[in-house]
Amino acid sequence: MPEEVQEKALDFKNILKVANVEVTLCAELGKTKLPLKDIIEYDKGSIIPLDKVEDEAIDIYVNDILIAKGKIVAIEDSYGIKIVEIIENKELKAQ
Repeated sequence: MPEEVQEKALDFKNILKVANVEVTLCAELGKTKLPLKDIIEYDKGSIIPLDKVEDEAIDIYVNDILIAKGKIVAIEDSYGIKIVEIIENKELKAQ
């Protein structure tokens, strides 16, 4: 078996060992910094401006590591995320 095929087989076996481990996936719509006095004044109907523009992709994290960018989509009466870009994690590749 060629060396590259053997490496991929080992990678797959290693992934299977942890495939059922639960992780936290988080999609960040945007963020902002505000004085506490502004937040205290918020009420129902208040609008909080965020740092992302309307059509900008949102960040998708797994256990606080940025893994992808996505767009918000409607799925019947819920929301979902369509992945539009996979982020290459240089820290993980170096290991």
